Amino acid sequence: MVNNKVHVREITEDDLEAIRALFYRCYGEDYPYKEFYSDEWLKRSIYQDSYLSLLAELDGEVVGTASVYFEVGAFSDLCGEFGRLAVDPDLRGDGVGSALMQARLDFADRRLHFGLAECRTAHPFAQQISHKFDLQPIGFLPQKVILYERESLVLTGQTFGPARDLRRNNPRVIPEAFALGQLALENLRFNADLIAVDDVNGYPIDVTFDVEELKEGGLPSLLRIERGRLSGRQVFGNLQLSYGLFMVQARNSHYLVARDNGHIVGAIGFAIDPIGRSIKVLELIGLSNEVSGFLLKELDNRARSRYRAEYVEITVSAYVPDIQRTLSSLGFVPVAYCPSFVFHEVERLDTIKMAKLYVPLRIDQAQLTEPSREVFNLVRKGFEDKRIGMEVTEATREMVVFTGLADGEMEKVSSVCQVRDCQAGDVLARAGERGDAFYMVIEGELEIISNDGSAILGYIRPGEFMGEISLVSRKPYGATAVVHTDAKVAALKYQDFENLINRYPRIGMKVMRNISILLGHRLDDVNTRYINLSRHDL
Repeated sequence: MVNNKVHVREITEDDLEAIRALFYRCYGEDYPYKEFYSDEWLKRSIYQDSYLSLLAELDGEVVGTASVYFEVGAFSDLCGEFGRLAVDPDLRGDGVGSALMQARLDFADRRLHFGLAECRTAHPFAQQISHKFDLQPIGFLPQKVILYERESLVLTGQTFGPARDLRRNNPRVIPEAFALGQLALENLRFNADLIAVDDVNGYPIDVTFDVEELKEGGLPSLLRIERGRLSGRQVFGNLQLSYGLFMVQARNSHYLVARDNGHIVGAIGFAIDPIGRSIKVLELIGLSNEVSGFLLKELDNRARSRYRAEYVEITVSAYVPDIQRTLSSLGFVPVAYCPSFVFHEVERLDTIKMAKLYVPLRIDQAQLTEPSREVFNLVRKGFEDKRIGMEVTEATREMVVFTGLADGEMEKVSSVCQVRDCQAGDVLARAGERGDAFYMVIEGELEIISNDGSAILGYIRPGEFMGEISLVSRKPYGATAVVHTDAKVAALKYQDFENLINRYPRIGMKVMRNISILLGHRLDDVNTRYINLSRHDL
């Protein structure tokens, strides 16, 4: 409960020394974000219109501080983040955090349509306060920040004012986002009305454009494109080029610009946190889906290789499954669902936060409340499934059996594959037995033995496959496949493939055409060898 002896008010410049001392007590000397201890940063947070900065006093002593940051989304989105909650460690549990949260909610009722909080998982303190004041879990952001080490955050949210009545119904989401979205809607007491859309391939990502960093001369062209595409906005951040180049530069934001034959055709904007080694995508502008797909892939490539990022996050429309599928194909996972999060014309739209990790997933030490754990489990499963799916996709992308499949189609194939860890000596397929699976080697080596067991016919190594006839018929295997060294293989079952191509006949047509071409080449090779042997005999 709220402690009535705790007095909450706005921070003034006279409070800076006490606030800095409080931060040192809470975070210590080794806290990586040193600006929290800077007079300049503290003054800015007091006087900037984008912050509401509060402190809590008990018996005349400063014992806590908290803020509301208004520029979570665009200027018109009326969103606020309940952030920077710091309570004297000796007074946790005495109602200080609750008093600060109540003051922020009282303010939000007057000004905001959506409020959110990113709660630490090193301890459950912030999560407990959020739940107590009806900010419910809507996401889990794995390893998003570096404090003393990479730490995950639970995202909680609540709507205010007319946000519920202004929401556009029936968002269209990819299946990977469906369960998380339904749970977030239920937690915030919305009608769970999502429509799962699977029959989308996403934007092309294998096209190429010239790319460069934004220069001032390119701004007018991009603004013309942006104005023409506002109705189709798909990426939501707290900064847009239309705010002006001065603000873009002041926020240390970056834009990659795509050109085609010298003409600017699109750009992607993003902010880099060099301390947290993370990237947040702010805006995507493109004259075509091909440009959008290229820019997303280009940023993904640069995030790892050039910017050394460990975490990338992007907020996209919950009504455009094509961009969701494109990001999924690049390895992004839905991590949060925000109902009625942004304004668009006269209504509010749901958004999906998607994230990609470039470091191993290590989240099992997170301290979670029971309401947070259900969201955590969905996001963890999403990352585990994505890791397996990306392994299969990368291993099979160059296989002739899958030539011509778009990235979205390849992802659908990967989703029905089963990855197996095998030990040397395991038998995967036995000559004469009815074939029921197509095997692709990811790691290790298989040995192919003749049907009578008398001879080794060859080896199947990473990137190679066997049993492709099993995808089109269930004829017996013509040879035995034995694991020669410990291996990891992906198995595509005949029945799973049948179910897939019944839903997506175009995938089946492409795969069967490739198998036919492959068998034709093999038959040509056999005929050539036979003819050469016959000539030799003559």
